[in-house]
Amino acid sequence: MRKSEFVLATIVAFLCFNTCEGQASDRTRAMLPLEFNPSAPKDSAEASMGIVYFSRDNGSSWENESTGLPAKVSIGLGGIAAAENLLGIATKEYGVYLYSTAGNNWTNVPTSKEIIEGNIGALAFFKNTMLVGTQHKGVFSSKNQGQTWVHQNIGLPNQSIRRFIEFEDSLYVCTNAGFYVFNEILLSWELKFGFVSLQVNGATNYNGSFYLATNKGIYKEMKGQSWVNVAPKVSVHNISSDENALYAMTYDELLISSSDGVNWISIQEGLPPHLYTFNVLNQNSTLLAGQWDGIYKKRSPLDTWVLSSKGLPKGFAVTNMKSFKGILVVSTAERKLKGE
Repeated sequence: MRKSEFVLATIVAFLCFNTCEGQASDRTRAMLPLEFNPSAPKDSAEASMGIVYFSRDNGSSWENESTGLPAKVSIGLGGIAAAENLLGIATKEYGVYLYSTAGNNWTNVPTSKEIIEGNIGALAFFKNTMLVGTQHKGVFSSKNQGQTWVHQNIGLPNQSIRRFIEFEDSLYVCTNAGFYVFNEILLSWELKFGFVSLQVNGATNYNGSFYLATNKGIYKEMKGQSWVNVAPKVSVHNISSDENALYAMTYDELLISSSDGVNWISIQEGLPPHLYTFNVLNQNSTLLAGQWDGIYKKRSPLDTWVLSSKGLPKGFAVTNMKSFKGILVVSTAERKLKGE
């Protein structure tokens, strides 16, 4: 195996969740407060590469914004969350960090030891609640910025959490056994669509219908709450949309559908061949794609992608991408010391 192939295989193994099924906690256990262990390092090392970068010019250039983060740390898929006045990341080793716009640095939020042991992946801010999703122990929530955490797993037969999605004042979660919506009154998750072997990796709402990126294709929500698989021959690890189109990220090319999500064509031209895109985001009428070697952008779906990674380290795999107050925020999977 060539060295480049070995490195790629290693990164893929790090990023992918192992399929893990668990049983939902009962109501009593779900509401017990958890002890926390705020043991994150106080100082970050200057000799380390950045793991989080900002672009204030719509992706033309990037600045390292990793001050306050440990020298060696990792962030899973879905590990960046942005709300009106909150920007956060979920690190696997030390839990959640919030960004201070006043100090231009990251501050650690006390995170339960049990959450760390569950292998943090996704992060979300929903109304006055912070939520984290784990690989092994489901969802945890905090209403007081980490001072106490509670299990939020009622209704989830599988506790491998992949992503949170917020739409029209409701919170949804993608799991290894379906797509769920949170019932705020009953404090439980309700199945919207799924079955035991359906691994839902991402979701988006386009023209009033949900579309799910799964290991068995792309499922579209039809009228009457029925679902149809509109792309059964592909395995999709993420999906997003804007006002004009849907973007499906398969494991070897990027697809687009501009009509009903039934007909798809490739828009891989200009991106690295046979490598998958992590995220697609439209900001200020510019499409941005997070790839294994940086950010690519274009003005129209018909244009060719162009690398736009000025300021990013060489080989920076853009595994997460969000917009926060007009600022583009990206992260890679691991922060390492220079020279490693």
